[in-house]
Amino acid sequence: MFDRLRFGFFFTVAVSFFSLSSAQTPPDRFHCVWTNGPVVIDGNGSDEAWQRAYPIDRFWIPTTDQSASTKTRVRLLWDREYLYFFAEMEDHDLFADVLEHDGKTWDNDVFEMFFRPSRNHEGYYEFQVNAAGTNVDMFLPSSGTGGYSKYRSSNRFHWETAVVRNGTLEDRSDHDTGWSAEGRIPWIDLMPTGGRPELREEWLVAFCRYDFTKGRSPELSSSARLTKPSFHHTPDYSLLQFLGPAESDPNLRRVSEKQSRIQSRVTGSPEPPPPYRAVRAYPNLNIKWPIDVQVEPGTDRLIIIEEEGAYGPTKVMRTGRDGDPSKLEELLDPHSVAYSIAFHPRFAENGWMFVGSNGPFDDGPHKSRITRYTIERVPPFKVISDPVTIIDWESRGHNGAAITFGADGMLYITSGDGTSDSDTDNVGQDLSKLLSKVLRINVDQPSSGRAYSVPEDNPFVGVEGVRPETFAYGLRNPWRMTTDPKTGRIWIGNNGQDMWEQIYLLQKSANYGWSVFEGSHPFYTNRRMGPNPLTLPVAEHPHSEARSLTGGVVYHGSNFPELKGAYVYGDYSTGKVWGLKHDGNQITWHQEIADTPFQISSITLDPSGELLLVDHRGEQKGALYHLEANPDRDRTIDFPRRLSETGLFDEVSSHRVAKGLIPYSVNAPLWSDGSEKMRWIALPKDGSIDMTEQWSWNFPEDTVLMKSFAFEAKKGEIPTKQWVETRLFHKKEGEWVGYSYAWREDQSDADLVEAGGDDKSIQVLRDGEWVNLDWHYPSRTECMVCHTRAARFVLGLSTLQLNKSHDYGDGQILNQLEVLESLGVLRCDWDSDQKKKLSRQTKDAGQDLKWTAEELAAIRVAPDQLPVRSRQMLSFSPVNYPRLVDPYDRKGEVDDRVRAYLHSNCAYCHVESGGGNAQIDLAYWTTKDRMRLIDVPPIHSHFDIEGARLIAPGSEERSILLQRLSRRGRGQMPQLGTSVIDREAVELVREWIHSLK
Repeated sequence: MFDRLRFGFFFTVAVSFFSLSSAQTPPDRFHCVWTNGPVVIDGNGSDEAWQRAYPIDRFWIPTTDQSASTKTRVRLLWDREYLYFFAEMEDHDLFADVLEHDGKTWDNDVFEMFFRPSRNHEGYYEFQVNAAGTNVDMFLPSSGTGGYSKYRSSNRFHWETAVVRNGTLEDRSDHDTGWSAEGRIPWIDLMPTGGRPELREEWLVAFCRYDFTKGRSPELSSSARLTKPSFHHTPDYSLLQFLGPAESDPNLRRVSEKQSRIQSRVTGSPEPPPPYRAVRAYPNLNIKWPIDVQVEPGTDRLIIIEEEGAYGPTKVMRTGRDGDPSKLEELLDPHSVAYSIAFHPRFAENGWMFVGSNGPFDDGPHKSRITRYTIERVPPFKVISDPVTIIDWESRGHNGAAITFGADGMLYITSGDGTSDSDTDNVGQDLSKLLSKVLRINVDQPSSGRAYSVPEDNPFVGVEGVRPETFAYGLRNPWRMTTDPKTGRIWIGNNGQDMWEQIYLLQKSANYGWSVFEGSHPFYTNRRMGPNPLTLPVAEHPHSEARSLTGGVVYHGSNFPELKGAYVYGDYSTGKVWGLKHDGNQITWHQEIADTPFQISSITLDPSGELLLVDHRGEQKGALYHLEANPDRDRTIDFPRRLSETGLFDEVSSHRVAKGLIPYSVNAPLWSDGSEKMRWIALPKDGSIDMTEQWSWNFPEDTVLMKSFAFEAKKGEIPTKQWVETRLFHKKEGEWVGYSYAWREDQSDADLVEAGGDDKSIQVLRDGEWVNLDWHYPSRTECMVCHTRAARFVLGLSTLQLNKSHDYGDGQILNQLEVLESLGVLRCDWDSDQKKKLSRQTKDAGQDLKWTAEELAAIRVAPDQLPVRSRQMLSFSPVNYPRLVDPYDRKGEVDDRVRAYLHSNCAYCHVESGGGNAQIDLAYWTTKDRMRLIDVPPIHSHFDIEGARLIAPGSEERSILLQRLSRRGRGQMPQLGTSVIDREAVELVREWIHSLK
C-alpha cells in the first residue's frame, strides 16, 4: 500500500517508474497453467488441479539480494472465468486484527498480489488477504495519481477467498506454523484493463508478504527483485505467461496439430451469373438508412425518406437545387415512420406531395396514415401550410401505406393486416375494415367532412357491411405499389408469411386470399373466404429465393432496351432482382437479372428514368445503385462438377477428406431415413466462427460445410457401406447455397446434381431385410426451405448441438467446443456473456434492477488501458453451456428427448418467421406454456379426428403431431427430405403424450 511506515521501513508515495527497455536484470518468468478444474475455494489447496501448477517459491527482501527468512510458495491456475491462486506461508506468529473490507491489512500478516497486464499501459491491480481472511482490492490506473485513499472503493470486485490457519490469531505467545490463502478472481473484475488475457499473453506480476513477529520489525518480501523500496515499483515485476488448454492437454495438442487450413475450390456458382450487376450511384451522397427515393417531378432532385437507424424515426430529405446530389436538406419531419411518397399528377400546379407512414400520432394508438403536404413551386421550394390527413386506420404491423396515382387520377392506397403475425385479428377477408386492402379514393373532390371522396365506380359502393373505399382485398403486407405510365396497370409487391412471396396485378374487386391463402397456397383453410373467388398472383417466389419482397417499377428507360416494359422488383433479404413482362393476360418473360448483397427497400427510377436500387443499409455500404451489364456474364463456369474437383478430399474413392477439414457430430441429428452421416467444416484461411447464444453460429465468407450420407447397401449379396450423397453448403457474398453430389455406383467419385434435384431408388438393409429406398437429392431451392432465415440457415452448427464429445481417432474422445477453441477458430463475446451471468447472479440474490444496472455499468475498460481482446476462448467451461440430449438415448428423460427431437427436426420452420405456417414454437429454449402445442386445437388439417389437438395429453389418437410423424405423403412431418417413418421418434412422442397430464 501507499503511505506505509511501519517499524522504520518506509514505502514512498512518489514512485518513479523506470523504462522497461532500460538496462536491468531480466525479470523471472513464471507460468500460469490452464485447468479444467474443479478448484474448490476452501483454503486447503487440496484439489488435484494444484498439482499441475508451477510453484513460485523464491521471495526476496526488497532492494537486497537476501532471501526471505520465512518461506512462501504461490501457485496460479486459470480457466475461462477465473484466475486462481493458492499461497502457503510459513509463519510462527500469526497476527491479524483488521476485519473491515478494504481496511489497512498491511498492519497485519498479509499476502499481496500485484498484476499489471501490459508493459505499455500503466494500469495495475492490488489484491490483499490477511490471516483473518479480510480482503483489499483496488485498480490503480497509473502511479502518482493517488493511492489507497483514492482508489480503495472506486471499483467493484467479486473475488472470493478462503484462509486456513495453522495456529491462532488471538495468542501472540504460542508457536504457530503458518497459514494459507486460496481464492479466485473473476476475469470480469479485471475489465478496467480489458479483462481476460489472450493465450500466451504476458503480464507483469509480483507476490508480496508482510510477516509480523512480536517484538520484531515485520519482514517484507516479494517474488520480484525490487530495486526500489516499494511493492508498487512495477518495472521490476516478473513476467507471467498464460499457457492455454492445448499446452496442458496432450490430446488437445495432438488433435490441433493435425489441423491445417485448406483452400477449397468451391467458388462461384455452377449457374451462369445474372445479366446485370449493381454499381454505386451518387457516390458522394451520404444517406444513413434510406427507405424510399422518388424524383421531384419536373426536376433532377431526389426526395428521400431516411431513417436515423433501422426501425428508427424518419425524416424526408431533398437533394440540392444546384444539381449537386451530394447536398441534402431536410424537407419535412413526418413525426412517424414514413414508408412511401407519391406526387399528384398536377404537382407542377398544386405542389401536392403525399406520404404514407405509420406511428402513434398524437399519443394515440399506432395508425397508418396518408398525409398531404404542399410544396411551394417557387424558390426556396419549402413545405407551406399545415399537413392534411387524408385517411388513416389503426395498424401495428404489416402496415401497408404504399401509394400511387392511377391513370384515372385516383389515389390508390394499400393496407396490411395490421399485425406482426399470421393475421392474428383475422381481418384478411373482413370487408368491414380498411385493413388488408387496396383502397381507391378521390383526393381532388373531397366530400363533406373529410379530405377525400369515394369514387362512385368503386366495386363495393352501396354494399352493406363493406367499406366503400375498398377496391381489392386479401393482402398481408403490401410493400410498394406502382403504376405503369404506358399501360396504366398497377403492380403490387406483397410480403408472404411462411413460404411464399407474391407479385400481383391490381384487379377490380379482386380477392388475393390472405389469410385463407398465402398466394396460391392454402394457409388457414378453416377460415372463411370473402364473397369473391381467389385471384392468383402473377408471380410467386418460395422463401428459398425471396423472403421479404420489395415491389418495384416498370422500366421504360434507354440504357437497357431488352428490359423495356418489364416490371423490375427485388427482395429485401436476399438482395436478388427480377424482371417480369406481362401482356395483360400472362407472363411472357420472367428472369432473375441481378444478385446483390443489399437490403433492397425500394426500386425506383432516377431523373433519367433509369433503374435505381435503394439499399436500406446505406450507412454501411452506400445507398443508391444503378444497374450495368455484368462483364462476367459470358465467363467460363469453373465450378467443380465432381466431388474430386472440390479440393475437400485427399482421396474420394476411400472417402478420405483433406487434412484441413474439421470433423464434427451433433447431439440430436436430423432424421435422414436412417442413413449414416459424417460431417466436416472447411474454413477459409484466417477465417473464424462467431459463437451465438441460439441457433447457428456465424461463419466467414467462403466457408464450406460438408455432409455425406451412407447406407448398408446391397452389392451382390454382400452388405457394404455405400455412400449415396455428399452435400455442400457454401457461403458466398453473405448468402448460403446448397449443392448435392450423387455418388457413382462404383464409389469412385460423386457428380454434381443439377439445380432441380434428382431421385434414385436404392436397396438398403433395414432390420435384417433388403428394402427399396427412394432417395431424393434436393434441389437448390429445396435446401433453403429447411435452412431458414429464422434458424440462421445453418442447422446443426450451434452450441446446443456441438457441445458434446467426438471421437477424433486414436482413442482421442474430446469435447468439440474445446477442440474448436484449441484450434483458435472460435470467437466469443466472453465479456458480454460474463455480464449476463453476473446479472443473473445479482437477480437471483434478490438485488433490485437499479443496483444490478449500476453494477454492470461499472464493468468497463478504463481510459488509456488495454481493450477487451480475449475472444478466441469459450466464455465458460463446456459443462456450463447448454446442450441437447440424444433423442434416441433411452437413458435420458423423455421430456428432454422429445424437446431435442422437435428442435432438430421441426423448429427450423416451426418458430416465429420460420416458414412453417403453424403457430407453434418448437425451439428448445421455448417454455412449454409458450410452445402453443399442448392441448391446442390445430389451425390446419384435423385428419377428420374429433376433438383433435396438436398434442392431446394422454391421448395419442387425438394428437395431430403424432399423426403427422406417423405418415408419409400428404400431411407428413418433417415435410421434406424423408420418405421413411422414424419409428423410434414415433414411439418416443407416443410415450411423451402418455406422460403428460
